[in-house]
Order: sequence, then C-alpha cells, then structure tokens
Amino acid sequence: MYGVNTVPAPKFSTEEQQRKIIDAAVECILASSVTSFTMAKVASKSGLSMGSVYKHFQCKEDIVMALAFESFSHITSVFQQILDLELSTPEKIIAISLLSPEKLQRFPFDSELESFATNDAVIRKATPRWTQKMIDAGAGCEAMFKARLSDGIKADELVQSVNVDEFIEEITVSSWAMMVGHERVLRIQQSKQIIEGTATLSAPLDVNEPLIRSMIRLINSYPWQQPLTLQTVNRIVSLLTELNFR
Repeated sequence: MYGVNTVPAPKFSTEEQQRKIIDAAVECILASSVTSFTMAKVASKSGLSMGSVYKHFQCKEDIVMALAFESFSHITSVFQQILDLELSTPEKIIAISLLSPEKLQRFPFDSELESFATNDAVIRKATPRWTQKMIDAGAGCEAMFKARLSDGIKADELVQSVNVDEFIEEITVSSWAMMVGHERVLRIQQSKQIIEGTATLSAPLDVNEPLIRSMIRLINSYPWQQPLTLQTVNRIVSLLTELNFR
C-alpha cells in the first residue's frame, strides 16, 4: 500500500538487546530510583517491545541483579589491578582500603543498588540465571583474594607458619567487614550532608583516618616479615595517586 512505511524494524543481536535494556534501565533509575523504575519504562526507553525485554529479564529484580553484577564485576576488576601490583601481601591489603571510592563506582546509584540487590525478597524473586551470576561473581572475587593471600604465605612473607585456611578466612572477612561497616557508619554520620549534597563519601581516605589506622593494626597483628609502617603506607598512597586510583 502506498504511503505505508514498509522498512523493517532494526534487528539487534541478543547481546545488543540486553545492552540496550540495561542502558535504558540505568537512565530510568537515574530519573527515579532503584526501587521505583518499571519494566514498561525500561522497554519504552530502550525502544524494544515488552516481549523483547521479558526474553532477557522476567522481572525488574532481574534487571537489578544484572546491574549489580556489572557493578560488582567492575569492583573486582579494580581489585585485580591492585593485586597485580608489585607489592607485598600486607601492602596489597591496605592499598585496597586506600582506593578512592570513585574508582570503584560503576553507577552513581551503586550504594542503593547494593542494598536492593542483597535484599532477601529481591534475591528470592529474581530468576536463577541472574542470582547465579551474582553468586559466581562473588565466589570468583573471593577465590582471587584467597589465591593472592596464599601466594604471600608460600613466598614466606610470614615469620612463622600459620593455619593457611584460617588465616585467609580471618583477614579476608575482617578487612571486608571493616570496609563495609565503615561506609555504613559514614552514611549515618553524614546524613545531613547527604541531604545538602555536601557529603564526602567519595573522597579517598587519609592515612590518619580511623579505618586506615585500624586496618594497619589488623594487618600487623599477623607475623609478617615486613609489617606495615607509616612510611610504607604513604608510599602506597603516592603509588595509587600516580596510577590514578586516588
């Protein structure tokens, strides 16, 4: 029929469709929040049909998990770069604590995303495909840390022998808990500044900050051949700054 546009709609590969949906979800969340965006808005923003969206994500919780996976993968990549540096094991552990939060950020809403993606109801509602991707990503990151700590032990960085499995579990869980807990405390302390838009949550920590001092004490509580010193920590700060990690 004359005057009717018969040009077929553009075709996208499976990977391209998924990327368009995720990018559209990011735009929707930036315009609202992690909790209030809808599948319909994502479909509209992506230019794809609802059917196409549901082929990849059966619910908004799947999209949240996909975004959380992307965010966590970015963080793991940064950690990998730090663990690849020519540093001793104690230096690598404290270097991660000294990273600028901005360098770990994949999305402006990472904090909100993390809270939502680890919510029990969200995890239960998301489909196994996306929850498993997050589980595998977490296991991969943990395995990476354990392997590097094990390398340090095998390189005789400790003065005396230790129970390898217990040592790795202790220092990994303890340092992780301190970093996560510190962020939560900062958010409570800076509630007023968050409202005003003057919070300093993205600023890298100074070597004299309570968390860094506590991390140094934790790390040095183990019998390293070369314990951390203030001079060592300052050198790491300079290195991270030079490498654009601060």
